[in-house]
Amino acid sequence: MKKNITIILILLSQLTFSQQYTISGNAATYTGDTLRMYKYSDNITKTKKYISKSYVDEKGNFSFLISEKDTIPAYIDLDVFVGKIILEPNKNLEIVLPKKTVRNERDRMNPYFKPYVFYVRVLNNENNITAAIKHFNKLFNASLENTIKPNRQINSGKIETEIAKIEDSTSNYSNQYFKNYKKYKYLYYRYLSFYKNKKAIIRKNFSQNFSFINNPAYSEMLEDVFGNFIFETQGNTLYKYLSSDYGWNAYMNFLSKDETYSNKEFREYFFLLNLYKLFYKNNTYQKSILKLLHSANNSNISPYTKLIVNNFLNKAGRLIVGNPVSDFLLPDENGFETSLSSFKGKFVYLSFYKKGNYACQKDIDLLNRLNKKKIELLDIVTIYVDANDNYLKEIKEKNDYDWTFLKCEDNDKLLKDYNIVAYPTYFLINPEGTLLLLPTPSPAENFEGAYFKIFQEWKREQIRKNGY
Repeated sequence: MKKNITIILILLSQLTFSQQYTISGNAATYTGDTLRMYKYSDNITKTKKYISKSYVDEKGNFSFLISEKDTIPAYIDLDVFVGKIILEPNKNLEIVLPKKTVRNERDRMNPYFKPYVFYVRVLNNENNITAAIKHFNKLFNASLENTIKPNRQINSGKIETEIAKIEDSTSNYSNQYFKNYKKYKYLYYRYLSFYKNKKAIIRKNFSQNFSFINNPAYSEMLEDVFGNFIFETQGNTLYKYLSSDYGWNAYMNFLSKDETYSNKEFREYFFLLNLYKLFYKNNTYQKSILKLLHSANNSNISPYTKLIVNNFLNKAGRLIVGNPVSDFLLPDENGFETSLSSFKGKFVYLSFYKKGNYACQKDIDLLNRLNKKKIELLDIVTIYVDANDNYLKEIKEKNDYDWTFLKCEDNDKLLKDYNIVAYPTYFLINPEGTLLLLPTPSPAENFEGAYFKIFQEWKREQIRKNGY
């Protein structure tokens, strides 16, 4: 009997060992450092979870021991750099890291320093997914930029021709994960051009394919395009539920009546995604949402849903009306850096825009009209995500925009601190640096009227406090 148990234990240990694989390489400039690799524990809150670490020995050798069973995106934290890699189960890869770069004193003092994100180069496997996605993205993004233009009619035939060209250049790699990645990127392309029935897209491509959740093309499109869909289409009922503090099961029972949400795991995930966006866009329901999350924790939810709920609860509370907001130090179109604290003593109408976003292109003209009024004690600051210096200079000079434009990357910590999940997003910050409105109205939603009321109340408060 003891002999049989010993044999079983040996077999189990061998099985466990066989499920582990390594990501290794040589990086002499990191000698003596400990490198860390992480993933996002969920795709809604994007909470980091470290999955492996490796000491770099005196010869510069390092080796991450990986136990992940699924194909997933992962990241190597190199301080100044972040290396992106797609982990493939049981594939030992040899990778190349950039020469170590140390932050200068200014960067060390800047809490919003932006690391340079790059795709890791793999030496020993030409058909790795990381390289395939990097190559695909280069072709896809170039095609997207040349084809999808604001205020220009889009020819569906041209879109299909563009997709066929990209496919011809990437069809030699047959990995299913990569095929799925391309499928959802092409779906996004078609959605931007001529696929407009959101419900049909969700039902046919997302609801029954929840196993693709670790594929970034699937999860990113679900978030970017459909992150507000449930409350846009079922808001009349769901807002009543929130106002009455209904429990988790009431929402799930209601949504399950729609065949779009027949998949329980997808239904839970998609509702949480929409709830997460609502939480940071509308403070009216924040307390009700927190109660709902606690109710979910006491319900029969999947392990992945439970993980998201707990991550959500841990992050909630960062952006609350009346609390100080995070300061930042960001460059303008000329490279000069500006901090939020430099506007102390003024109200700040802070907006986050994204290059190429249609809603942002519409709003910016309204923002310009607002700026030309030179409203008392109000400064306008617009932060553009993924915009280079030339782009900012061009739109400012071409349109005679004369307010503060700053820029940041799409991986900037600032976007997490402000929970930017959609564009454009607006905030009104008072002269002491605390958040006044959440959500803050856009220029099209009578921001000027809302500001006038707040400003008059603030002036009265100053008179009471200062006696004049």
